[in-house]
Amino acid sequence: MNQLSWTYLADNGKQHFVGLAHGAETGHLVVHCNSKVVLIDFKVFDNASYSIFIDEQLCEISIEKKGNEYYYGFEIDNQADTPRNRARKKLEKQHLLQSIAFLGTLALVVTIAIFAISRWTSYHDQKNISAKLQRAGQQVSARILLPKDESVDYASYYFVINGKSYATATTYSNKLTELLPNGMPLEEGDEFLVTYIPGNPSLNQIDYQQPTQFQINRYRDRVIDRLLQNNPKIEKAYLSCFSDHIYKEKGIEGMAHLYFQKTSSSKNSRHNRQTFERLWQDPNLTKTIEKNCGTIPFE
Repeated sequence: MNQLSWTYLADNGKQHFVGLAHGAETGHLVVHCNSKVVLIDFKVFDNASYSIFIDEQLCEISIEKKGNEYYYGFEIDNQADTPRNRARKKLEKQHLLQSIAFLGTLALVVTIAIFAISRWTSYHDQKNISAKLQRAGQQVSARILLPKDESVDYASYYFVINGKSYATATTYSNKLTELLPNGMPLEEGDEFLVTYIPGNPSLNQIDYQQPTQFQINRYRDRVIDRLLQNNPKIEKAYLSCFSDHIYKEKGIEGMAHLYFQKTSSSKNSRHNRQTFERLWQDPNLTKTIEKNCGTIPFE
């Protein structure tokens, strides 16, 4: 396993620690920044290059194979057409103009300074990632990865575009006690839609409110297994029918009530034993379930 690390000093003085791990035999490649996975690729046996963003600065990681040896490089790309580089070039041009204008009038110097500030602000406004994703983003499914290293606090997700994998750290802990907005825990292999910029998939955002059909099926199996554990005397066929109608009427929120059937309200105030009981005591819902599945056997 080849491992290297670099330290990148950002314009604001903040240090970022970039690490690379590359299996010479498997070809598997992982790049992390500040202990968070930012890129994953598989079967990398030849020359390759990857682009990652650190504080909106485009950085290039290169792999060069010479014989049986691999050589790795990390460089800052100051020439690519990115908002950060455009802003930097604009600022450099403004500094030159300011130096020339130093011998001019004070009014000219003030005018140039104001213009520079306004341009700098406009570039930062354009670099709002959420706005870019909403305007020009495309969607693809992404899967959750849970780190095997217990010192890494956050999970990550990866997706594939044109045969190339991209990975990003999640905003959710890998601890099973932390729940998603839909009330369910995050587990290895869970799948949600992610929005990315086609020209730069490294700019992306996962949406935990948009599980794929694959993930909805995983939730269904997970809930039925939990119901079987909590209610061993009830047949699986009934529990499957029951959970299907709960999902049809209440969505994933309803499935979370089933999943946490035996959980106390002190441990989960949103989905627990009391919310489960209130769910199947709803007269309209009860009528639908009894019509399609039979009498509700929960005590």
